[in-house]
Amino acid sequence: MKKSEGFTLVELLVTVAIIGILAAVGISAYTGFIGAAKEKQATTGLSSIYLAQEEYRSMIGTYYQSNASCGLSNDDSTVINNNLFNADTILETENYNFCIEHSSGTLTYLANAYLLDGSGVILTITNTNLKRKFVDASWQTGW
Repeated sequence: MKKSEGFTLVELLVTVAIIGILAAVGISAYTGFIGAAKEKQATTGLSSIYLAQEEYRSMIGTYYQSNASCGLSNDDSTVINNNLFNADTILETENYNFCIEHSSGTLTYLANAYLLDGSGVILTITNTNLKRKFVDASWQTGW
């Protein structure tokens, strides 16, 4: 009996299984990378707000406020871009909503970035450069 050339069904099934495992690992790693990149974009935006607020205060004497109270539904990115960044698009709104509120008077503020995926993640920065992150129903210091 002559052995046929080609692959057996078992060899093909093992190959497909290995490809499936590699794809699953690759997709989960890619998803984590994308999430980290989105968060980095938001933290860069908040750091830019902090620097622009210091410049604004040195010229005007108070900090800029985009909204009296912030929340997930308040997206003041365009207003902030226009008033703090001279109409340059610094804050991207694809993944986060941005808002700046006075926390106590006009010499303090709280800038917020709300993640739009429904997870409840909030990133904040204050006039003292205190950075916080709200995730899993609790506040963490730092980003």
